[in-house]
Amino acid sequence: AKLELEQKPIPELPNSISGTDTVRSRMDKFIREQGLREVKDTKKDEQGRTVLIDFATATISAPPSDPNFVNARVNAFNKALLTAKGQCVETQKLIVATEAIMDTGLPPAEKARADAEQLRREGMAQEGAVKVAQALNSDIKSRANVPQTIQTAALYGEKLLGDKMSEELRKKGLDPSKPVDQQAAKAIAETTSFKNAVSTVAAGRCTGMKVMASFEQNPNSGQGQVGIVTVWTEKLHAVADAIVTNQWDLIPKGEPGKTIDQHIPDDKRTLLSMYGAQLVRDEKGEYVLLAYAQAQPRTKNQQSIDSAYEVAKTRGYGLIRSFMGEAVESNRQVLDAEVSTVFTDESTRYQDDSAFNKSVKAIGDALPISGLTVASEWETLHPSNNGPVVGVVVQWKVASAQIAAFLAKLNRSSGAKAAAVSSGAATGGNAGAAPAAKN
Repeated sequence: AKLELEQKPIPELPNSISGTDTVRSRMDKFIREQGLREVKDTKKDEQGRTVLIDFATATISAPPSDPNFVNARVNAFNKALLTAKGQCVETQKLIVATEAIMDTGLPPAEKARADAEQLRREGMAQEGAVKVAQALNSDIKSRANVPQTIQTAALYGEKLLGDKMSEELRKKGLDPSKPVDQQAAKAIAETTSFKNAVSTVAAGRCTGMKVMASFEQNPNSGQGQVGIVTVWTEKLHAVADAIVTNQWDLIPKGEPGKTIDQHIPDDKRTLLSMYGAQLVRDEKGEYVLLAYAQAQPRTKNQQSIDSAYEVAKTRGYGLIRSFMGEAVESNRQVLDAEVSTVFTDESTRYQDDSAFNKSVKAIGDALPISGLTVASEWETLHPSNNGPVVGVVVQWKVASAQIAAFLAKLNRSSGAKAAAVSSGAATGGNAGAAPAAKN
């Protein structure tokens, strides 16, 4: 079957770990060999879809001789992934702001057609693309009337952003239902409140990111480094949204992909440099979330190795919960942005100690995820210190996900909060005193 860019299995990379070649030089070589150099520079593929390919690196805080070397490598990978997500947000901010400005120059009917065509090109089902485009360009009086088709973080945020632009244009005495001079729209886009709104919407777009390849360097002296090559497309993001909202009719049925065994590399060096969760499609065309995790046995005896496998498995489960928790929390934050009528600046949401990451962990721990299984186990010696490392690949078939009900509960909580805010405003009370929604 013809595989989309997002569905290509991780390539075997037996030279992913080196003591001399920098991770950046090997990442650059990787995308050249994969034919992705031009896509990285232009952010568009041959179909005109937006494809964001990023490099991210992080320092390994402990040398290979340190007993916590493997844990330091895991932490470095997580830091690199946070950096990649932050880079995605910065790029999306530019895209979102540009789209918001360009939209004001089109009549509503033409804008709806253009939106539908772009959504279809990005991977949405034809009928779904039309429904979403119509909803984005309709006059929605209240959140209670928001069509189900746009009740996801990025789409709903885009609608709120469009409404905010229209509101500001009206304040300037302009009619947003007619084409507007883009200089007026650009002036609005430069205001702090609109930039904050753009940041919130951009952050909501970055779920679903996939790590295409990882590399590691451990020099003879000094600290080592990990580097990752990530890819984001609207299709990956849309699937992540579909899981939490159960709106699979927006996603076209994918062609059969590879078996899970074919998605998982055989080469131990490749597995040794892989960490994180990613969406793939199996031979039946169904989506599966795979999480690569690893741990370091304290000694080479079997009891220590068995304990390390349990640690790796727990980390794998946590990666899947974090992946889904991020999508749920993104939805919740956009709803809260509307409730308060003040968008927050999400530019720093992926910092290590950010409140967002703490919320993601809290949400992930509470998610009703069942059916997690171990798809593969492996063990090897790390070439930099000859120390043992064990790893697992955890899989979760998302077709039977029950997360939509969990998200609906959060949405109802936000709805109650919205009613309290509205009631407080109507009676002259202190709207800010409304209790926060419980997780």
